[in-house]
Amino acid sequence: MTARGGVPPSSPPLDGRDVPGERPDRDGAPAAARGWASHLWWISLLAGVAGFAFVWLVMPHGREAETVWEFAAKLLAFALLCCAVAFFPWVSWRQHWLLYVPFVFFTGYVIPRISYFYYGDVGRVQDDSFYTHLYLLLYPGIVLTAAAAYRVGGGPPGRCLKIAFSGIVIVFSGLLDIMWQLVNPVEIPATIDAPHITVFTGGPISFGATILFALAHIPIVIVINLLPLDRWIGRLPGAERLTADRAR
Repeated sequence: MTARGGVPPSSPPLDGRDVPGERPDRDGAPAAARGWASHLWWISLLAGVAGFAFVWLVMPHGREAETVWEFAAKLLAFALLCCAVAFFPWVSWRQHWLLYVPFVFFTGYVIPRISYFYYGDVGRVQDDSFYTHLYLLLYPGIVLTAAAAYRVGGGPPGRCLKIAFSGIVIVFSGLLDIMWQLVNPVEIPATIDAPHITVFTGGPISFGATILFALAHIPIVIVINLLPLDRWIGRLPGAERLTADRAR
């Protein structure tokens, strides 16, 4: 049975004002459009860029860290940039050109700068600057690029965050410090003096303890990847817009 004009009485208005999931607010705007989740990407981006500027311009460039707060500031800036990538709303394979941006950044600045410390700084007088470019720019840039590639290719925000956070946990786990001793022609030292380890242990630890320190990070990576982040993100107001273009 149809209503006058042949349109079933149960059909929603053709103008979409009462489409399920798009119930209008008091001012007539769809609730999903008013959700703040779709704005997280640019809020995180601005905050992350500001945090990076603070770390790069204000904090000392060096391998040593006097307090855990220095690591916290760097990790917070990185986490905000991860959120900017994960919540990027225009997800489509057509946006693949965005991934050329980090390639230009690596080729146009990071790699030439790091190369200088090997070819030009033969006296190794800028070792702190070398450390900063390698571990504050190159590796985080690789992690963010991988996460961005997954997100732009249609990956959901939660899994994108898992990729980024797992990548940063791995580099701080002590695996790098262990493998540096194994893959290079050097003798294994009695102790490992790595700032990201000593800031928690209070001082250098033995090579065997470093292995245990690294193994202790495996449960952390597992927990990160088991968290229902996409389910939690999906409950945020306006979160449906973050996955609206995934099939395109």
